Amino acid sequence: MDHRPLRSRSSLAAAAPALLSRLSLLSFSLTAALVGCGPADEGEGEDAGEDPREATYTWHRDVAPVIAEACAGCHVEGDIAPFALTTYPEVSALAAILTPSIEARSMPPWPPAAGCNQYEHDRSLTEEQRATLLTWLDEGAPEGDPAEAAPLPEPADAWIPDVTAAMPEPYVPAIEPDDYRCFLLEPGDLAELDGTRYVTGFEVFPGERAVVHHVIAYLVDAEQVAAFEALDAGDPGPGYTCFGGPNGMQGSGSGSGARWLGSWVPGSTPWAAPEGSGIAIEPGVRLVVQMHYNTSSSAPVADRTSLGLRLEDSVEHPGMMFPLTDIGWVTGSSPMTIPAGEPAVVHSTTIERDGPLLSLLLGRLGVGASETVAISSAGLHMHTLGHRARLAVRHADASESCLLELDDYDFAWQGGYDLREAVQLGPDDALELSCEWDNSAENQPIIDGAVRAPQDVAWGEGTFDEMCLGVVYVSR
Repeated sequence: MDHRPLRSRSSLAAAAPALLSRLSLLSFSLTAALVGCGPADEGEGEDAGEDPREATYTWHRDVAPVIAEACAGCHVEGDIAPFALTTYPEVSALAAILTPSIEARSMPPWPPAAGCNQYEHDRSLTEEQRATLLTWLDEGAPEGDPAEAAPLPEPADAWIPDVTAAMPEPYVPAIEPDDYRCFLLEPGDLAELDGTRYVTGFEVFPGERAVVHHVIAYLVDAEQVAAFEALDAGDPGPGYTCFGGPNGMQGSGSGSGARWLGSWVPGSTPWAAPEGSGIAIEPGVRLVVQMHYNTSSSAPVADRTSLGLRLEDSVEHPGMMFPLTDIGWVTGSSPMTIPAGEPAVVHSTTIERDGPLLSLLLGRLGVGASETVAISSAGLHMHTLGHRARLAVRHADASESCLLELDDYDFAWQGGYDLREAVQLGPDDALELSCEWDNSAENQPIIDGAVRAPQDVAWGEGTFDEMCLGVVYVSR
């Protein structure tokens, strides 16, 4: 039986039960998870909100709008988070676990390191919001007067796609607590394409939000569809097992023609290409999704997720998602070896503008050798041993533009990040990619209740293999 690994860093050593292990992947400390799962201290609920001192901040006047903006994307009834944070009784009852999470900046989860770049849709708390919440909690979480209630943020307008495609049939997660499963979506409205169109936006519509932890979407061009149909047919049940990407457990030789479209995590907003840009698709294109199901907070239930796309007939600046890595790592000609037992293994590479990888990708986009292109989003991908990663542009004048840096990489919270301002990649520039892994005994996966012994690891698609991959949106 194939069981997905749980992390076993020293901070998780006591978390043998799968529930607590997965709650830690939701960025709460083990202590916080234990408090949240246990009974409240006697009298705790009675004291909350009844401090006779004049309150600096109150729930109705100051705190409710912050919680609605920062937490309601995940912490609502029926969603992936282990508890709801939508009402005063819900929030005040959990005051003991909110303070350490806010102090540690682990909630809301926002993986990018400070100081690298600035991003759209930043989920992290502002310093003012953080101070408001911590002061309110320190003063006993007073409720205040409902008559002073501040308006809550307006919900976003409904996102209406031009075309949709769905999983062929419902799927019930079969591996607990984490199941990684890929699905070749039904053609849906894409079957009606009769010429080149451009994807200018996409959104994921989870069928069962309580178990869908994250989704990565890929475009499969017509000539590659048969390879993915074979992967699906070769695995019993709906879809097929996958981990590192959409190629199943077969490695990059199977279904290697998939193009990265984007990712989704709870609380994220629909992806939109930069103004005037989009990703070209042709008739016969299909979509593959890698689903990460997590059942720590919910019993396994049937899910049938769908994807929506916004399309345009033409765009001024065609774009593509570029996968960036060292070709030698992938082929094994320059192995990305991560020795067993080593706690800090670093591999770095420089991806030159005129090198084979960028030359190929830019050629597909129709970019000439002397043209400058714009990078407007960035993501980083490793597997479960990944600890840190960084992607930057090294300019011809020796200056650097950091695209994305992750100081505490978490496979469960991978995603893409839209830059507030695009970074230019000129004809004499290069990209610098660096990844660090922890292959020590304290950071091994837990399989069937036992910690796996450290082993030498290299590049691969499998559960216990590793990767170092950057993904950027490039437009001309």
